[in-house]
Amino acid sequence: MKKIKPAFLPAILILCLLIGSIGNLTSVLGVPALLVVALLGAGLYFGAPRLDHLSTRQLRWGIGLGLLAMLIAQVVVLHVMPNTVYHDPYRVLSQADQLAAGHMTWDITYFWRYANNVPLAYLLSLWLRLTQLVGLSTNLSVHLLSILVLDSFIALALHTIWQLSQRASLLVVAFGFFALSPFAYTYYLQVFYSDLPTMLVLLIIIRSLLNWSQKTSRQRWFAGSGLVVAVMLGAMLKPNLVVLLPALLIVGLILARQHLWRQAKLTLPILLIVLGFGLSLPATKVIDVAANYQPRTAFSFPATNWILMGYNQHSNGGYSGKDVGRAIKQPSQAARQRYNLKTIPKRIKTLGVVGVIRLWVVKLGIVLNVQGIQRWYNGGFRAAPSWYSNHAGFYQGLTVIGYVAATLLMWGALMLKLLRWRPDLTDPHQILALLAVTTALGYLAFHTLLWEVEPRYGQAILPLLWVALAAIPRQASQSRPRWANQASLLNGATALLVAFGAAGVLGAQLPQKQVIAAQRSQLSVQYHAKPKTVTPGTVLAEVVDVNAPANYFSVQIHAGSQVQVTLTNLATGQHYRLTMAGSVARLHHQLAAGQYRITVQNLTTRGQQVDVTHTYHYQLAAHPLTVNGQSQPTASLIYTCMQR
Repeated sequence: MKKIKPAFLPAILILCLLIGSIGNLTSVLGVPALLVVALLGAGLYFGAPRLDHLSTRQLRWGIGLGLLAMLIAQVVVLHVMPNTVYHDPYRVLSQADQLAAGHMTWDITYFWRYANNVPLAYLLSLWLRLTQLVGLSTNLSVHLLSILVLDSFIALALHTIWQLSQRASLLVVAFGFFALSPFAYTYYLQVFYSDLPTMLVLLIIIRSLLNWSQKTSRQRWFAGSGLVVAVMLGAMLKPNLVVLLPALLIVGLILARQHLWRQAKLTLPILLIVLGFGLSLPATKVIDVAANYQPRTAFSFPATNWILMGYNQHSNGGYSGKDVGRAIKQPSQAARQRYNLKTIPKRIKTLGVVGVIRLWVVKLGIVLNVQGIQRWYNGGFRAAPSWYSNHAGFYQGLTVIGYVAATLLMWGALMLKLLRWRPDLTDPHQILALLAVTTALGYLAFHTLLWEVEPRYGQAILPLLWVALAAIPRQASQSRPRWANQASLLNGATALLVAFGAAGVLGAQLPQKQVIAAQRSQLSVQYHAKPKTVTPGTVLAEVVDVNAPANYFSVQIHAGSQVQVTLTNLATGQHYRLTMAGSVARLHHQLAAGQYRITVQNLTTRGQQVDVTHTYHYQLAAHPLTVNGQSQPTASLIYTCMQR
């Protein structure tokens, strides 16, 4: 049996996960989250042997019923608490809605600047067209797609974990992570974007390589075809999937050094992966033609723009509005490239060696931070139920504690395995684990050393970490004392008490700006979205459900516009006049729960511009916008109602 000597790559991953763990414990909820991790970890240690004695029939029934309950809960969440999707996911959704309606035009500069989202918008438009044939609304179609992709990922992940580990305890823990934590009910359920499809693609790629050397010719044909398609789609949706290639090269070199390359039989799948990347280029061109998309270099950003932001110490290597603003002012893509190539070395020199390393550590902490999963691209619920708004601090705190604890528990289990792991590359499962570890490091290195960062970027490695955790062999289990079962139950119950108690007590210390009702979806002025011209005497009106007390209301109008904006309580008839502040009309006043009507009137003799979001089939708010009494169900004002 041939083994490579200690695990340099696993050691680096352990260091990265330690930094990420510290970053996730920095908020006021960090201590209770860590306590929950300790209690659950001890409970699982004591209870694992009993879980491992569950029969296959018990597992199937238990997991099956659990997934059914998860699906019901997901449907309830989408029905009761639809959110207002904003920023990039909304622009993709809006464009897909437009393409599905047969309007093959690109009316804003966003897609000329970020052409990587063109394939996603087009593919989403195909789904919308398909579901329109069976009479589904666009809103229902998007929700259905989110559930299909999310639950397919969860089911496939659980199946893969079982195939790799054959451990009931690990399968139950994985089910808890996916179905009992906020993972299945927040960002990935409520916002459809490229992150989750990318995770599903990565899982499919890894699964295609599973037991490749033992597959029959027919199985290899099917697996190989799926591998090419998955890589092609993944590369179109997220170009950073390219980190898979150097990861394969590194694993290949390790195998060759150990004289195990022939035994691994990975030549064909690697060639198929390269073919998938190669096909993604002409496939993107085909989509561009089919979608009538024509790039415009006058608006496009070179790749160096993201590297420039990645070394902006003032934004901690994240998105920088100032950098984007400077890039927009440049006359051409070539000018942006020259500016970036001149500025990037200056920034690195200013940072110095210590500053660069410090920035890398900070970026790594950011990219692995999962505390904000509820807030990612969520502009607030359209009309949050009163039971949620009245106890928002508790629910938000529970969400943070729940997902941070679930993540750190999984990371901790993986780090313990990585510490003891000495890869045996005669085992195909351990080759897969090494590839998963190496690819995960590739993603982290890409964003830490090169690119800009956002917290959600680190979620791409989630399927890779679960594969590694399942594929690395378990150590010989030690006997547990007789009281282990009671201890595991006690620890689990105590963990729940700590989580609920801390969420109730410390949740009140979270930022108090709570969105009560909102419609914040828009294409944005920065991407040259066109405002609606309101002729003299025109009245725009929209009803808003405010289900809990609030003290702030704003309506986005347009810079320089002169209109009168009022808010009326429909039950009492009380009027509130909003005052203009730049491009926004604002009201600071205590508002009781109830229905309100926003009214925007042009009392001047000239046309005035108002920012109105308009779609073709996607309904943005519960109530339609009316223009001089004429209802427009797929149009809406842009507003936010908050308790501050």
